[in-house]
Amino acid sequence: MLNKVMFFLPTLGGGGAERTVIQLANSFVEQGLKIDLVVCNTQGEKGKLRPEINSKIHLIDLNCGRVVNALFPLKKLLQEKNYDCAVATQTHTNIICGIAKKLANVKTKLIFREVSTPSKNIKSKGLANFILKILVNLTYPAADQIVCVSHGVREDFCEYYNYRKANLRTIYNPVIDDAYLEKLKAPVTHHFFQDNQQVIMAVGRLTEAKNFEFLIRSFAQVYILHPSIRLIILGEGELRQSLEKLIKDLNLSEVIDLPGFDSNPYAYFKYADLFVLSSNWEGLPGVLIQALASKIKVVSTNCPSGPMEILEHSKFGLLVECNDINAMSQAIEQALFKDYVSYTNEEFTEHCHQFKKENVLQQYLSMMENPS
Repeated sequence: MLNKVMFFLPTLGGGGAERTVIQLANSFVEQGLKIDLVVCNTQGEKGKLRPEINSKIHLIDLNCGRVVNALFPLKKLLQEKNYDCAVATQTHTNIICGIAKKLANVKTKLIFREVSTPSKNIKSKGLANFILKILVNLTYPAADQIVCVSHGVREDFCEYYNYRKANLRTIYNPVIDDAYLEKLKAPVTHHFFQDNQQVIMAVGRLTEAKNFEFLIRSFAQVYILHPSIRLIILGEGELRQSLEKLIKDLNLSEVIDLPGFDSNPYAYFKYADLFVLSSNWEGLPGVLIQALASKIKVVSTNCPSGPMEILEHSKFGLLVECNDINAMSQAIEQALFKDYVSYTNEEFTEHCHQFKKENVLQQYLSMMENPS
Protein backbone atom coordinates (compact mmCIF):
# COMPACT_ATOMS: atom_id res chain seq x y z
CA MET A 1 0.00 0.00 0.00
CA LEU A 2 1.44 3.33 -1.06
CA ASN A 3 1.88 5.69 1.89
CA LYS A 4 5.06 7.80 1.84
CA VAL A 5 6.50 9.30 -1.36
CA MET A 6 9.51 11.48 -2.03
CA PHE A 7 9.75 13.85 -4.99
CA PHE A 8 13.30 15.03 -5.76
CA LEU A 9 14.07 18.23 -7.70
CA PRO A 10 17.17 20.37 -8.27
CA THR A 11 15.36 23.68 -7.60
CA LEU A 12 11.97 25.35 -7.32
CA GLY A 13 12.63 27.68 -10.24
CA GLY A 14 9.88 28.61 -12.65
CA GLY A 15 10.32 25.86 -15.23
CA GLY A 16 7.62 23.54 -16.48
CA ALA A 17 9.32 20.46 -15.01
CA GLU A 18 9.22 21.93 -11.52
CA ARG A 19 5.62 23.07 -11.89
CA THR A 20 4.54 19.59 -12.97
CA VAL A 21 6.21 17.93 -9.98
CA ILE A 22 4.60 20.43 -7.61
CA GLN A 23 1.23 19.74 -9.22
CA LEU A 24 1.69 15.98 -8.80
CA ALA A 25 2.86 16.36 -5.20
CA ASN A 26 -0.02 18.70 -4.32
CA SER A 27 -2.56 16.30 -5.77
CA PHE A 28 -1.18 13.24 -4.01
CA VAL A 29 -0.95 14.93 -0.61
CA GLU A 30 -4.64 15.86 -0.93
CA GLN A 31 -5.39 12.17 -1.52
CA GLY A 32 -3.87 11.37 1.88
CA LEU A 33 -0.32 10.35 0.91
CA LYS A 34 2.60 11.59 2.97
CA ILE A 35 4.72 13.66 0.59
CA ASP A 36 8.26 14.95 1.04
CA LEU A 37 9.50 17.38 -1.61
CA VAL A 38 13.29 17.30 -1.51
CA VAL A 39 15.13 20.14 -3.26
CA CYS A 40 18.85 20.89 -3.66
CA ASN A 41 18.59 24.66 -3.70
CA THR A 42 15.75 27.14 -3.08
CA GLN A 43 17.76 30.35 -2.74
CA GLY A 44 16.56 33.46 -4.57
CA GLU A 45 15.10 32.77 -8.01
CA LYS A 46 15.55 29.04 -7.43
CA GLY A 47 12.79 29.13 -4.85
CA LYS A 48 10.16 31.25 -6.57
CA LEU A 49 7.64 28.39 -6.83
CA ARG A 50 7.53 27.91 -3.05
CA PRO A 51 4.12 29.63 -2.76
CA GLU A 52 2.58 27.00 -5.05
CA ILE A 53 3.44 24.12 -2.70
CA ASN A 54 0.59 22.70 -0.62
CA SER A 55 1.14 23.40 3.08
CA LYS A 56 0.61 19.70 3.86
CA ILE A 57 3.79 18.82 1.94
CA HIS A 58 7.03 18.52 3.90
CA LEU A 59 9.55 20.63 1.99
CA ILE A 60 13.13 19.54 2.62
CA ASP A 61 15.71 22.04 1.38
CA LEU A 62 19.07 20.28 1.29
CA ASN A 63 20.70 23.68 0.67
CA CYS A 64 23.57 21.90 -1.05
CA GLY A 65 23.93 24.00 -4.18
CA ARG A 66 24.74 21.67 -7.05
CA VAL A 67 22.82 18.42 -7.54
CA VAL A 68 25.95 16.27 -7.13
CA ASN A 69 26.29 17.56 -3.56
CA ALA A 70 22.92 15.99 -2.71
CA LEU A 71 24.26 12.42 -2.97
CA PHE A 72 25.01 11.70 0.68
CA PRO A 73 22.20 13.82 2.22
CA LEU A 74 19.81 11.97 -0.12
CA LYS A 75 21.25 8.61 0.86
CA LYS A 76 20.68 9.47 4.53
CA LEU A 77 17.09 10.54 3.86
CA LEU A 78 16.32 7.32 2.00
CA GLN A 79 17.66 5.26 4.92
CA GLU A 80 15.85 7.27 7.60
CA LYS A 81 12.48 7.94 5.97
CA ASN A 82 11.61 4.50 4.58
CA TYR A 83 9.84 5.86 1.51
CA ASP A 84 7.58 3.57 -0.49
CA CYS A 85 8.51 5.39 -3.68
CA ALA A 86 10.96 8.07 -4.82
CA VAL A 87 10.30 10.11 -7.95
CA ALA A 88 13.17 12.11 -9.43
CA THR A 89 13.00 14.53 -12.37
CA GLN A 90 15.68 15.57 -14.91
CA THR A 91 18.69 13.52 -15.98
CA HIS A 92 21.40 14.68 -13.57
CA THR A 93 18.96 14.53 -10.66
CA ASN A 94 17.88 11.05 -11.68
CA ILE A 95 21.47 9.80 -11.76
CA ILE A 96 22.24 11.13 -8.28
CA CYS A 97 19.00 9.68 -6.92
CA GLY A 98 19.80 6.29 -8.47
CA ILE A 99 23.29 6.22 -6.93
CA ALA A 100 21.93 7.38 -3.56
CA LYS A 101 19.38 4.57 -3.51
CA LYS A 102 22.05 1.99 -4.30
CA LEU A 103 24.28 3.32 -1.51
CA ALA A 104 21.36 3.43 0.91
CA ASN A 105 20.49 -0.21 0.12
CA VAL A 106 16.75 0.33 0.60
CA LYS A 107 13.73 -1.21 -1.13
CA THR A 108 12.18 2.11 -2.14
CA LYS A 109 10.59 1.94 -5.59
CA LEU A 110 12.42 4.27 -7.93
CA ILE A 111 10.87 6.30 -10.76
CA PHE A 112 12.75 8.70 -13.04
CA ARG A 113 11.10 11.39 -15.17
CA GLU A 114 12.63 12.51 -18.47
CA VAL A 115 11.18 15.86 -19.49
CA SER A 116 13.12 16.94 -22.57
CA THR A 117 14.83 15.60 -25.68
CA PRO A 118 18.45 14.82 -24.69
CA SER A 119 19.84 15.14 -28.22
CA LYS A 120 18.88 18.84 -28.11
CA ASN A 121 18.86 19.66 -24.41
CA ILE A 122 22.10 18.06 -23.19
CA LYS A 123 24.92 20.60 -23.50
CA SER A 124 27.85 18.51 -22.29
CA LYS A 125 30.39 17.59 -24.96
CA GLY A 126 33.39 15.31 -25.36
CA LEU A 127 34.48 13.45 -22.24
CA ALA A 128 31.70 14.95 -20.10
CA ASN A 129 29.07 13.68 -22.53
CA PHE A 130 30.74 10.25 -22.70
CA ILE A 131 30.66 10.00 -18.90
CA LEU A 132 27.03 11.14 -18.78
CA LYS A 133 25.98 8.38 -21.18
CA ILE A 134 27.84 5.80 -19.10
CA LEU A 135 26.17 7.03 -15.90
CA VAL A 136 22.72 6.89 -17.52
CA ASN A 137 23.25 3.30 -18.64
CA LEU A 138 24.59 2.34 -15.20
CA THR A 139 21.82 3.93 -13.12
CA TYR A 140 18.66 3.96 -15.24
CA PRO A 141 18.29 0.15 -15.56
CA ALA A 142 17.90 0.05 -11.76
CA ALA A 143 14.82 2.31 -11.91
CA ASP A 144 11.49 0.54 -11.67
CA GLN A 145 10.10 2.86 -14.34
CA ILE A 146 11.34 5.76 -16.46
CA VAL A 147 8.52 8.14 -17.38
CA CYS A 148 8.98 10.10 -20.60
CA VAL A 149 6.64 13.04 -21.03
CA SER A 150 6.05 12.37 -24.73
CA HIS A 151 6.61 9.60 -27.25
CA GLY A 152 9.15 11.87 -28.93
CA VAL A 153 11.18 12.19 -25.72
CA ARG A 154 11.07 8.42 -25.29
CA GLU A 155 12.33 7.73 -28.82
CA ASP A 156 15.04 10.38 -28.56
CA PHE A 157 16.17 9.08 -25.16
CA CYS A 158 16.62 5.52 -26.43
CA GLU A 159 18.52 6.66 -29.51
CA TYR A 160 20.73 9.23 -27.78
CA TYR A 161 21.82 6.96 -24.92
CA ASN A 162 21.62 3.72 -26.90
CA TYR A 163 19.35 2.57 -24.09
CA ARG A 164 17.91 -0.92 -24.40
CA LYS A 165 16.13 -1.86 -21.16
CA ALA A 166 12.33 -1.90 -21.53
CA ASN A 167 11.51 0.08 -18.37
CA LEU A 168 10.36 3.20 -20.22
CA ARG A 169 6.80 4.42 -20.62
CA THR A 170 5.07 7.59 -21.78
CA ILE A 171 2.80 9.56 -19.46
CA TYR A 172 1.79 13.06 -20.49
CA ASN A 173 1.99 15.86 -17.92
CA PRO A 174 -1.19 16.74 -15.96
CA VAL A 175 -1.69 20.06 -17.70
CA ILE A 176 -5.45 20.62 -17.62
CA ASP A 177 -7.28 20.80 -14.30
CA ASP A 178 -9.84 22.91 -12.45
CA ALA A 179 -7.15 25.28 -11.15
CA TYR A 180 -6.03 25.99 -14.71
CA LEU A 181 -9.59 26.64 -15.83
CA GLU A 182 -9.98 29.12 -12.96
CA LYS A 183 -6.74 30.87 -13.93
CA LEU A 184 -8.13 31.38 -17.42
CA LYS A 185 -10.89 33.54 -15.95
CA ALA A 186 -8.59 36.07 -14.25
CA PRO A 187 -8.81 39.61 -15.68
CA VAL A 188 -5.80 41.06 -17.52
CA THR A 189 -5.17 44.54 -18.83
CA HIS A 190 -2.69 45.39 -21.59
CA HIS A 191 -2.71 48.31 -24.00
CA PHE A 192 -2.45 45.91 -26.97
CA PHE A 193 -5.88 44.42 -26.26
CA GLN A 194 -8.03 46.62 -28.49
CA ASP A 195 -10.82 45.79 -30.93
CA ASN A 196 -8.87 46.96 -33.96
CA GLN A 197 -5.74 44.92 -33.20
CA GLN A 198 -4.89 41.21 -33.47
CA VAL A 199 -2.70 40.09 -30.58
CA ILE A 200 -0.27 37.18 -30.77
CA MET A 201 0.84 35.57 -27.49
CA ALA A 202 4.01 33.65 -26.69
CA VAL A 203 5.10 32.36 -23.28
CA GLY A 204 8.41 30.95 -22.06
CA ARG A 205 11.85 31.68 -20.73
CA LEU A 206 13.91 34.01 -22.89
CA THR A 207 16.42 31.31 -23.82
CA GLU A 208 17.89 29.61 -26.88
CA ALA A 209 15.42 26.75 -26.58
CA LYS A 210 12.36 28.99 -26.97
CA ASN A 211 13.81 30.72 -30.07
CA PHE A 212 11.93 34.01 -29.72
CA GLU A 213 14.32 35.68 -32.17
CA PHE A 214 12.78 33.45 -34.84
CA LEU A 215 9.28 34.46 -33.76
CA ILE A 216 10.16 38.17 -33.78
CA ARG A 217 11.64 37.98 -37.28
CA SER A 218 8.60 36.03 -38.50
CA PHE A 219 6.27 38.57 -36.90
CA ALA A 220 8.14 41.35 -38.67
CA GLN A 221 7.30 39.84 -42.06
CA VAL A 222 3.60 39.62 -41.24
CA TYR A 223 3.55 43.11 -39.74
CA ILE A 224 4.58 44.62 -43.09
CA LEU A 225 1.36 43.24 -44.59
CA HIS A 226 -0.87 43.60 -41.51
CA PRO A 227 0.16 46.56 -39.33
CA SER A 228 -2.75 45.91 -36.95
CA ILE A 229 -0.99 42.88 -35.36
CA ARG A 230 0.78 43.00 -32.00
CA LEU A 231 3.02 40.52 -30.13
CA ILE A 232 3.33 39.90 -26.39
CA ILE A 233 6.08 37.56 -25.13
CA LEU A 234 5.69 36.67 -21.44
CA GLY A 235 8.82 35.40 -19.73
CA GLU A 236 12.22 36.29 -18.39
CA GLY A 237 15.70 35.02 -19.17
CA GLU A 238 19.27 35.61 -20.22
CA LEU A 239 18.40 36.68 -23.78
CA ARG A 240 16.28 39.68 -22.78
CA GLN A 241 18.84 42.29 -23.83
CA SER A 242 19.54 40.72 -27.22
CA LEU A 243 15.81 40.36 -27.93
CA GLU A 244 15.15 43.96 -26.93
CA LYS A 245 17.95 45.09 -29.24
CA LEU A 246 16.51 43.04 -32.12
CA ILE A 247 13.06 44.57 -31.57
CA LYS A 248 14.59 48.05 -31.57
CA ASP A 249 16.70 47.35 -34.67
CA LEU A 250 13.57 46.17 -36.53
CA ASN A 251 11.66 49.30 -35.43
CA LEU A 252 9.05 47.16 -33.68
CA SER A 253 9.27 48.60 -30.17
CA GLU A 254 5.73 49.99 -30.37
CA VAL A 255 4.15 46.68 -31.45
CA ILE A 256 6.12 44.02 -29.51
CA ASP A 257 6.12 43.93 -25.72
CA LEU A 258 8.22 41.81 -23.31
CA PRO A 259 6.39 42.38 -19.99
CA GLY A 260 8.48 39.78 -18.12
CA PHE A 261 7.44 36.79 -16.02
CA ASP A 262 3.77 36.43 -15.09
CA SER A 263 2.65 33.66 -12.74
CA ASN A 264 -0.64 33.43 -14.63
CA PRO A 265 0.10 33.76 -18.35
CA TYR A 266 -3.02 31.73 -19.15
CA ALA A 267 -5.35 34.64 -18.37
CA TYR A 268 -4.02 36.41 -21.47
CA PHE A 269 -5.29 33.70 -23.79
CA LYS A 270 -8.93 34.80 -23.71
CA TYR A 271 -7.98 38.29 -24.88
CA ALA A 272 -5.47 37.25 -27.57
CA ASP A 273 -6.14 36.00 -31.09
CA LEU A 274 -3.29 33.54 -31.55
CA PHE A 275 -0.73 31.62 -29.50
CA VAL A 276 2.63 30.78 -31.08
CA LEU A 277 5.24 28.29 -29.84
CA SER A 278 8.55 28.95 -31.65
CA SER A 279 10.82 26.51 -29.79
CA ASN A 280 13.91 24.77 -31.09
CA TRP A 281 13.20 21.86 -28.76
CA GLU A 282 10.82 20.83 -25.98
CA GLY A 283 9.86 17.77 -23.99
CA LEU A 284 6.11 18.22 -23.81
CA PRO A 285 5.31 21.96 -24.00
CA GLY A 286 2.59 22.35 -21.39
CA VAL A 287 1.86 25.92 -22.44
CA LEU A 288 0.92 24.69 -25.93
CA ILE A 289 -1.55 22.23 -24.38
CA GLN A 290 -2.93 24.97 -22.15
CA ALA A 291 -3.31 27.34 -25.08
CA LEU A 292 -5.08 24.64 -27.08
CA ALA A 293 -7.39 23.87 -24.15
CA SER A 294 -8.30 27.56 -23.89
CA LYS A 295 -9.56 27.31 -27.49
CA ILE A 296 -7.27 30.04 -28.79
CA LYS A 297 -5.82 29.43 -32.26
CA VAL A 298 -2.31 27.94 -32.14
CA VAL A 299 0.75 27.78 -34.38
CA SER A 300 3.82 25.78 -33.37
CA THR A 301 7.16 24.65 -34.66
CA ASN A 302 7.37 20.94 -35.29
CA CYS A 303 10.28 20.76 -32.88
CA PRO A 304 11.44 17.67 -31.00
CA SER A 305 9.33 16.87 -29.21
CA GLY A 306 5.67 17.16 -28.31
CA PRO A 307 3.97 19.61 -30.70
CA MET A 308 3.30 16.94 -33.32
CA GLU A 309 1.57 14.82 -30.64
CA ILE A 310 -0.27 17.75 -29.05
CA LEU A 311 -1.60 19.05 -32.36
CA GLU A 312 -2.05 15.55 -33.80
CA HIS A 313 -0.25 16.14 -37.09
CA SER A 314 -1.78 19.62 -37.62
CA LYS A 315 -5.35 18.51 -36.92
CA PHE A 316 -5.73 20.88 -33.95
CA GLY A 317 -3.34 23.66 -35.03
CA LEU A 318 -0.73 24.67 -37.57
CA LEU A 319 2.78 23.16 -37.57
CA VAL A 320 5.86 24.64 -39.25
CA GLU A 321 9.49 23.59 -39.36
CA CYS A 322 11.97 25.20 -36.97
CA ASN A 323 13.66 28.40 -38.17
CA ASP A 324 11.65 28.61 -41.40
CA ILE A 325 10.69 32.28 -41.21
CA ASN A 326 8.61 32.22 -44.38
CA ALA A 327 6.61 29.20 -43.22
CA MET A 328 6.04 30.68 -39.76
CA SER A 329 4.96 34.07 -41.12
CA GLN A 330 2.58 32.36 -43.57
CA ALA A 331 1.11 30.21 -40.75
CA ILE A 332 0.59 33.28 -38.55
CA GLU A 333 -1.14 35.08 -41.42
CA GLN A 334 -3.28 32.03 -42.19
CA ALA A 335 -4.38 31.58 -38.57
CA LEU A 336 -5.25 35.26 -38.15
CA PHE A 337 -6.70 36.20 -41.53
CA LYS A 338 -7.46 33.07 -43.59
CA ASP A 339 -8.92 29.58 -43.18
CA TYR A 340 -7.73 27.89 -39.98
CA VAL A 341 -8.04 24.18 -39.08
CA SER A 342 -11.44 22.73 -38.17
CA TYR A 343 -12.52 19.91 -35.86
CA THR A 344 -15.63 18.89 -33.95
CA ASN A 345 -16.27 19.54 -30.27
CA GLU A 346 -16.30 15.78 -29.68
CA GLU A 347 -12.88 15.37 -31.31
CA PHE A 348 -11.50 18.27 -29.26
CA THR A 349 -12.84 16.93 -25.94
CA GLU A 350 -11.53 13.42 -26.57
CA HIS A 351 -8.11 14.73 -27.61
CA CYS A 352 -7.71 16.96 -24.54
CA HIS A 353 -8.71 14.17 -22.12
CA GLN A 354 -5.22 12.63 -22.27
CA PHE A 355 -3.76 15.81 -20.77
CA LYS A 356 -6.29 16.12 -17.93
CA LYS A 357 -5.03 15.83 -14.39
CA GLU A 358 -7.38 13.09 -13.20
CA ASN A 359 -6.34 10.83 -16.07
CA VAL A 360 -2.60 11.43 -15.55
CA LEU A 361 -2.77 11.08 -11.76
CA GLN A 362 -4.41 7.68 -12.05
CA GLN A 363 -1.60 6.53 -14.34
CA TYR A 364 1.05 7.74 -11.86
CA LEU A 365 -0.74 6.25 -8.88
CA SER A 366 -1.05 2.84 -10.55
CA MET A 367 2.59 2.95 -11.57
CA MET A 368 3.88 3.95 -8.12
CA GLU A 369 1.89 1.17 -6.50
CA ASN A 370 2.99 -1.40 -9.03
CA PRO A 371 5.83 -0.07 -11.21
CA SER A 372 6.88 -3.35 -12.83
